[in-house]
Amino acid sequence: MAQRMTKITPIAASVALTLGLAGCGSDNDRNTYVPPVESVTSSDDAQFNVEITGKAVKGAMKGAVVSVMTLDETGQSVPVAFRLEASAEAETFTGEATSQDAADAAVEASKIAGNPDALVTGDNGSYSIYLEDDFTGPVYITVATAEEGDDSYLRCDAYVGCGTYDEAPEADDVNDGDTNIEFGEWYKADLELSVVKYIAAADADSSDTSGAAGDANVARSFKANVTFLTTLVAQALLEAEADVDAGAIASTSLNTVIQVMGPDAAVLLSALLGDVSNGGAVDLSDVDGEEALSQGVLAIAQLSSSIQGLSSISEVMTSIKEGIKAGTLSSTDVAATLQTAVSSTASVFVAIATGDEAAIKTALEAAYAAKVPAPSAAEIAAFAQNSAGIAAKAKEAKDNAVKNGAASEAELAEIATAVQTVLEELGCTGDECVAGDDFYADLAVALNAQLDASFTELTELQASVDAAEEMLADVQALGGDAITDADSAIEFVAAVAALENEAEAADLSSIADILYVKSQGYVSTASLLVEQSSDYQGVFDTATDLQDAALVEVENLSDYDAAIAQLVTDAQDAITEYEIEVAAAKEVAMNTADVAGEKKTAANTAEAASTSALAAAQAAVDSGDDAQATVALVDAAVTAASDFSAAVDALELAIEQALEAATEYEAVAVTEADMAEAADLVESAEMMAEAAQTQAELANEQLVTALSLQAEADLAVATASVKETSMSLSTMTVLTSTGGDALYDTAEVLFDVFEELADMGNSGEGTSTTHPEWDYDYSLDNLTLMLTNSTTGSEITASAAYQDDQLVVAWGGMLNTQSDATVELVTGDVASDALEECQAFADGTITDSTQIDSCLVFTFDGAVNADTVDDAELTMAQAWNRVEIMDGDSGFMGNLNLSGMDETDSAMLEAMGMSGDLDFSVMSEVDSSGDEDMTMLEIKVNGDAAMGYTLSMSGTESAGYMGDVKAMYDGMMMTFGTATKVTNGVSITYIDDEVIEYTDVTLIDSSN
Repeated sequence: MAQRMTKITPIAASVALTLGLAGCGSDNDRNTYVPPVESVTSSDDAQFNVEITGKAVKGAMKGAVVSVMTLDETGQSVPVAFRLEASAEAETFTGEATSQDAADAAVEASKIAGNPDALVTGDNGSYSIYLEDDFTGPVYITVATAEEGDDSYLRCDAYVGCGTYDEAPEADDVNDGDTNIEFGEWYKADLELSVVKYIAAADADSSDTSGAAGDANVARSFKANVTFLTTLVAQALLEAEADVDAGAIASTSLNTVIQVMGPDAAVLLSALLGDVSNGGAVDLSDVDGEEALSQGVLAIAQLSSSIQGLSSISEVMTSIKEGIKAGTLSSTDVAATLQTAVSSTASVFVAIATGDEAAIKTALEAAYAAKVPAPSAAEIAAFAQNSAGIAAKAKEAKDNAVKNGAASEAELAEIATAVQTVLEELGCTGDECVAGDDFYADLAVALNAQLDASFTELTELQASVDAAEEMLADVQALGGDAITDADSAIEFVAAVAALENEAEAADLSSIADILYVKSQGYVSTASLLVEQSSDYQGVFDTATDLQDAALVEVENLSDYDAAIAQLVTDAQDAITEYEIEVAAAKEVAMNTADVAGEKKTAANTAEAASTSALAAAQAAVDSGDDAQATVALVDAAVTAASDFSAAVDALELAIEQALEAATEYEAVAVTEADMAEAADLVESAEMMAEAAQTQAELANEQLVTALSLQAEADLAVATASVKETSMSLSTMTVLTSTGGDALYDTAEVLFDVFEELADMGNSGEGTSTTHPEWDYDYSLDNLTLMLTNSTTGSEITASAAYQDDQLVVAWGGMLNTQSDATVELVTGDVASDALEECQAFADGTITDSTQIDSCLVFTFDGAVNADTVDDAELTMAQAWNRVEIMDGDSGFMGNLNLSGMDETDSAMLEAMGMSGDLDFSVMSEVDSSGDEDMTMLEIKVNGDAAMGYTLSMSGTESAGYMGDVKAMYDGMMMTFGTATKVTNGVSITYIDDEVIEYTDVTLIDSSN
């Protein structure tokens, strides 16, 4: 902003002089003198070249009214000066008042008075505004559609529809003429979305920065999309009634995303967490490619789409806002409703990304059934009648997204599945809702991965820009003084046309813009990390380096595009000067047709490669010989099919360019020969277009088949892993009765001996009468006992204490079983310390059983001591044991916990530990309250390789024991087989119909 100047007007100067000569007071006529009011004038020069662009999407909001304000230090919205175009030169604004502050305020008011009368969004919800070059602070933008009174519309991008019209619109390219508001249709609705964007002060060295959006008058450019999430953030910021800066926006964005989408999704949105307005403005019915469909962006788009499909967008948003404010969103009815809708949307999108129209139709009908509980037969029939058309629209939207560069076919299939997994559980509860150190560490890892991928994109972009600039220089060399005659002019015109077509196909400016906006998001999130810990400064520096480098390429491509525009003008001038309109059009048409032919050859080559790769993958899947090798072949088929699809997309663009050039040639042709040649070129291009359409359909079919084979191959690998885990378990002690039986038997001996000794002297040694194989050495004064078994070589030491209604025992030793296995009970080196630890655990002072050594707790029906224990009734026996079991072929190290309750007639065994490299847990429970024992067994294997393997079985001896084997697959627990207890082990029938019996296995039995 220019220096303000205070000016004294001529009148004010004259008055001042008069006052100086005459002084103040009354005149001779005793009239009271009233001095004239001084007038102060202020002025300021301003340029509007800070660009804010974005899109308002819920689907797209077309013709929506845009309001632009700023926020003061209390968070209240106040007017701000802005323009619809960047300033080419400075404007001067003046104001006059009785004080400097008032004059300055008048200047600001005059700037605001120059604001546009109206601003509405474009057809895709886009808008652009320009603030003053020195503006710093928050900008509050609202976008509103109305059900009545204007030309604003909302596009439905919910797959199951957005309600019904009061009156069916006429059928056209978008609406089918019925009363259902279906996917892709426009409708009227009252909706207001908002965003708060913080504009930081410009760096001292940023004065030369321009053209961030392709306009030489733009000094700095910011993205401020308006979405469902930005609205929640904006409302929270305004309700806080506090100063709004980048930090406030970042923390509010983070809290909002975690509460709405959950911590896993929040990490997925690592590029957007610091400022959710940097992305996510994607209308699923019309993905234009201005934003890459990353996992985070797709998650936001699917969430927004799902909300639009609910009964009242505004009511849902209000409920969600209130739930976030209260910190209880996950427990509300709207959260459950939204979860169902989002899960359905994610399932439909997976079908769109990986299947054909029939698969999409099936997914749509399942989503409709989930949205409308118990629909009538008429409702089901009506939706089924329309679902084929909706499926076709959805597939077309996906195809356009790929053509527009939002993602490749293979990328889309991959991210669709990943996003579905994350969206299966929205929201958070308790501590999950608070971002702690672990969350920020995970966020830093995710952000670093995003940065690495973006730097790879940057390197590829830089190479493409260098190549494009070399081509530009070659074409520029053909112009100017190099044009000396008609032939050289024709050569120049043709070269310019080829360069322009190449630039359109490469679309480097869009790639650079997307990368630059992403880098701004990275910087925002990295700033959030640095606020938590300076350890993340390196992440921030890396993000800043990427942002700076991306901006350089944005500016390079701005210059590049401007240079091409100038070449196009020069080419037109050359055509006029040398009167070569027909000859130049012919040359361009012929050259463009040649390029289309080259693209056709490339597409044919890609088709052959895809067909071959698909055949190899199919053969491998059919054979089922080598699961890992099959996966490699199937992955290659998916890549080849995706490349085939991309090659056809490039071909279709080349054909469009060839048809346009041929049509222009036909329009200017004069001679019959030229007209005939041009007509042939037009016909050839049209025939190529038809063939390309057929080829595109084939590419899609091959991709769908390849993705189906990929899913089948991945499942085969997962099944093989599950079988391997089952085999490992079958050889482990954990599945045998060794440890459990030994502990049960020994605990029984220990208790029986305690009872024997209660009637004896205070100390002594001897042989147990109830268990004559055991010798004892005891002291009742301090309740210590040593047991030895001369037959097996086993020995047990125990220290005990009475505690209210419990007898607490710290025990340890080595048990040698009849099967030659040894069970070591780990205890403390000092018996008194071990007992004190067990007492603390028994009374609840220590709550984690993994933090103690081996303890026994006998619970009675009342308080007990040495004198009353004989008359008390034992109601529960429990053991928490740190053990090491060795039985030759396998071993176990960990915790083995036992408990039995007389009141409920039940017993339980729990094991947690390691056997070799396998980390697992076991839960066995027996209910003896009925006529026959009911037994339940669950074994879980931890670790990525085990995929959350779980073997569950239950039943009775007479009815048999049945269960299943489950493991994580595609982000959810899946049944991989059914399990049955047989005489000598376990039999599992897997989903590939293979039956494997794991013999000589005796399952842990808690019934002892």
